[in-house]
Amino acid sequence: MSETGVVLESQALAKHYSVSTGFLKPKALARALDGVSFTLSAGKTLAVVGESGCGKSTLARQLTMIEAPTSGALLLANADVTHADATLKKQLRQQVQMVFQNPFASLNPRKKIGLALEEPLTINTGLAKAARGEKARAMMARVGLRPEHYERYPHMFSGGQRQRIAIARALMLQPKIVVLDEPVSALDVSIQAQVLNLLMDLQDETHVAYIFISHNLAVVELIADEVLVMYLGKVVERAPKTTLFKAPRHPYTQALLASTPRIDASARQQRQVLSGELPSPLAPPPGCAFHKRCPFAVARCRVEVPILEDTGRGQSVSCHRWREL
Repeated sequence: MSETGVVLESQALAKHYSVSTGFLKPKALARALDGVSFTLSAGKTLAVVGESGCGKSTLARQLTMIEAPTSGALLLANADVTHADATLKKQLRQQVQMVFQNPFASLNPRKKIGLALEEPLTINTGLAKAARGEKARAMMARVGLRPEHYERYPHMFSGGQRQRIAIARALMLQPKIVVLDEPVSALDVSIQAQVLNLLMDLQDETHVAYIFISHNLAVVELIADEVLVMYLGKVVERAPKTTLFKAPRHPYTQALLASTPRIDASARQQRQVLSGELPSPLAPPPGCAFHKRCPFAVARCRVEVPILEDTGRGQSVSCHRWREL
């Protein structure tokens, strides 16, 4: 993996939950994640997009080893995380860190910022207190925070500053990968741009790889190198950012792009209105999971599950009719 610059590889990753459907009723199986495969290279950003309930956050929990997958493999640093023992998993967790959507909820309100930044070093390294403080202050400066902020509590900061703190904490152990779960959706638009620029600058400096989870395609277009479009736990399209935004192949991707406001008239997609809502993972429709909402569905779509096919130019799509569309 290291020879090709690949720092993370997901192979048919799946996560299924057994869900109660009522008193004395049999439990149902929710396929929150159903066979997701991709690779991530050092210094690159893979964006994961889709509606709420498509499996984005479930994927994040697998990648950060918060949960164990039901099946499939997750390769990190040439090791299969899914079969690693506790000692190896502890080492591997240091290489994958996470930034959450709500920066205030992810910070301990009773802990000063300096101690919050030192905590990863306290737990995972043998550094002396003075060395930990020095590293924490250096990281604060890198994310645009002032020295006097070291002794302040989370409630004393704005939303944008708190997210800078969360990013600094994620980078304290010099991880190879940072998973960003809707990191700017809770911020004002003007602050979003500042945080995104910070993330891109830090990536240039450290060569860290990002998994960027978002529903905002305008943000994705700015920061991503490659995009993974998910629907009901499956990947329906995967492509380099430029290819996906210029020539989306899957009807679902086309609908998502058409709903994104664009200043440039030539870049706007023809508006498509999706009927219905995302199906329940407890009772997915037969055939293509998207067929009940797809304006181009035919009889084959209702009975046969499409596979992810390579269309060329590094693009893959899961649709029976992508050649016609």
